[in-house]
Amino acid sequence: MSLFFEYPARFRLLHAHLLLIFAAGLRILDLILAAGRNANGEDERMRGKHDGYESVQAAILGTAAQLFTRAGIHGTSLNDIAQAAGLSKGTLYYYYPTKEALVNDIAQTHGARVTDLLLSWVETLSRDCPMDEALLLLMEALLEDEALRRLHVVLFTESCLDNPGLAALMEDKLKKWTVMLEVGTLKVQSDSARRLRDRSSLFFTMLMGAMLSAETSPAERSACVALLLSE
Repeated sequence: MSLFFEYPARFRLLHAHLLLIFAAGLRILDLILAAGRNANGEDERMRGKHDGYESVQAAILGTAAQLFTRAGIHGTSLNDIAQAAGLSKGTLYYYYPTKEALVNDIAQTHGARVTDLLLSWVETLSRDCPMDEALLLLMEALLEDEALRRLHVVLFTESCLDNPGLAALMEDKLKKWTVMLEVGTLKVQSDSARRLRDRSSLFFTMLMGAMLSAETSPAERSACVALLLSE
């Protein structure tokens, strides 16, 4: 007779429960490994299917950003993103189980792009460069990419709604960008550079207004620069 049947009833019940827990654990592990294999397999297919994206995650971020700028964050579901990216819902949830996590990653990626543009601009500044020309170049760099403009507006709009996590993230980015602008003006020895340094926060407010417009003319940008540098 099996030893299983020689145990007292309570031990047989405990033994059965342990076997069920063990079997459930194996099933969960199998599902996790399968999801990983599925994601890796789709990663290879996505490289061929979506030009310009290096990985599944990059395709998710890029697709989601496009949908957010068209329908808004609240108007876009994870299912919408999965369908647009050509992914199964399981693969999308493997990378981003919540939309909040996806939005935060998009905000981080966007913040890094703006930071890189500001850093490149700061590196071009010199002691005697005309501040008005330099500021126009910065505005052009930040406004020329329509996708960047639209996403910038969407993220800051969402941060003003009931999204404290995104609000804190975008506020932190804005503070860093303001400091970068001020550091850049320290490289230029002129009164106009000093005035821009004192109005660094106003620059980003005016930049947001320009981003809200479908298009800003060179005359409008020059007018913004003149106002920021005026005595």
